[in-house]
Amino acid sequence: MKKLLIIGSSGFIGQHLIKQFLKRNFEIVGIDKHPPKKAITPRYRHITGDILSIEDLINVSMDVEFVISLAAKHHDFGITKEEYFRVNEGGIINLLNCMSKLNIKNLIFYSSVAVYGTQDSPTTEESPLIPDTDYGRSKLAAENAIKKWADEDKTRSVIIIRPTVIFGPENYGNVYNLIDKIYKKRFIFVGNGSNIKSVAYVENLVDATLFLMDHLKPGLQVFNYSDEPQMTTREIVDIITEFMPHSIPKFKIPLSLAVSVGGIFDILAKITGYNFPITAKRMKKFNTATHHKAEKIRQLGFEQKISIREGFKRMVEWYLTTQTKKSNGLN
Repeated sequence: MKKLLIIGSSGFIGQHLIKQFLKRNFEIVGIDKHPPKKAITPRYRHITGDILSIEDLINVSMDVEFVISLAAKHHDFGITKEEYFRVNEGGIINLLNCMSKLNIKNLIFYSSVAVYGTQDSPTTEESPLIPDTDYGRSKLAAENAIKKWADEDKTRSVIIIRPTVIFGPENYGNVYNLIDKIYKKRFIFVGNGSNIKSVAYVENLVDATLFLMDHLKPGLQVFNYSDEPQMTTREIVDIITEFMPHSIPKFKIPLSLAVSVGGIFDILAKITGYNFPITAKRMKKFNTATHHKAEKIRQLGFEQKISIREGFKRMVEWYLTTQTKKSNGLN
């Protein structure tokens, strides 16, 4: 029985990975700053710890053959540049030092398409790396540390996965916020919605991870991950609305007007430190193309099992169930 370490095991992706690896008869140890929300089988052992602690990492890594690292700082608001690099780069350097000491040679690292920054053309794994956020720059710094580590020993096997926006039931990120605004009738379309927004349903991403693990080989491999077909913002909003009890307003606000209004909230956010849901940055982000191709993994033979439409359907149904429970006082 192989022993696997998952760093960031209590998070959204980590919980899905544990479920699938247990089906494959792995023995799993997880480390996270937070305990798991649900009880897991005896073949899973959780340690509450921190990737920034070498001692914690050494304690959980004994007899481990394979490491998957998910731990990262990632928010739109309230995190300093120093904190991004301290965790996202410094944590990985700690992990690599630990793996070197214990002679662990197999690693899958979840990076991000943020390493590409904002580009006019769709990105591939060969696109230039020009991150334009501190988060993206810290993730690229982590990738560079991993590349150096892999080059130091040609028997080491590393896969870097760069996923796009990940969604699914129990995720409270960007897609949840969009669903929430549509449900609560707080959504008004900004711009024309023609920009591509690459997304990844969590179960497809986990399937892709297991697929790549089966194709592990010495050296470093890099893969984007996004679902197909690629969809525009307009198409995504339409799919979500299809499963809602009501439609959205038909009129649209010009982007230039929305950015002007959002700029007022940007100023207030700096003054108050409050994270307003409406900002100029978020309006621009909503209307910016984030088109990331994942043809490389598909050329290797990977087949996506769950359609984007089905993924959004499942997430909206989960969201509506949670709203019903809240209204009945069950949460």
